Amino acid sequence: MSAAPPVPRRFPPHTSQGSRLTPGAGGALTAYAVVVVVHLGAHLAGAEPLANASQWVAVPWLLLALVTQTGLRSRLARFTAGGLVFSWIGDTLPDFVPDSVAFIALMGSFLLAHVLFIAGFWPWRRQSLLGSRWAWGYAALAVVMVVVCAPRAGAMTVGIAVYAVALALMALLSAGIHRLAGIGGALFLVSDGLIAVGEFVPSVDVPLPGFWIMATYLAAILLLTLGVVRRLSSRP
Repeated sequence: MSAAPPVPRRFPPHTSQGSRLTPGAGGALTAYAVVVVVHLGAHLAGAEPLANASQWVAVPWLLLALVTQTGLRSRLARFTAGGLVFSWIGDTLPDFVPDSVAFIALMGSFLLAHVLFIAGFWPWRRQSLLGSRWAWGYAALAVVMVVVCAPRAGAMTVGIAVYAVALALMALLSAGIHRLAGIGGALFLVSDGLIAVGEFVPSVDVPLPGFWIMATYLAAILLLTLGVVRRLSSRP
């Protein structure tokens, strides 16, 4: 779970040539890029307060880009926006609740985010990786995540299993939206795998875990958003 799954080749045969970002969406994505650089730099510098503060304001820029680009006129855009909202809650809520429930708040928020992404991506399931051989690989990663966490997770094991299933399903379905979204779904698996190792397998020492978790997550959520934008811009 330390490396991204190979990028599958079974993606929908469409292009988005001629599509352009609106000025508002372009500006929001530029702001997102600045926040990401600041955030990852803060991790490398050990500046935890700045890392926390910049994490709180990252995903809202993606939400703004999606809203200004699509107007949320489609079902896919609305469900993706909902997924971004709960991703943002997952980025912020754990910092404002007791440490004893911070991980539960994180997992619960992102579980709802993945459910919304799944609902949005579902109409494109026939173009996704759901029925391909890649589904076995994603399912295996979900099983490994649960097995790795189970010895120390205790009563949370069932919740982690539900989360792992939702995560793998979201990643499989994302490939039906666009190549970018498919890569984003795979990176989400990597990011959450690193979180699982850090939380439940302390014997494994991952260098700069906060940096790599956030680097893969921020790339994943960006690519999911861009993939949705490309999918919508390719429609007649």
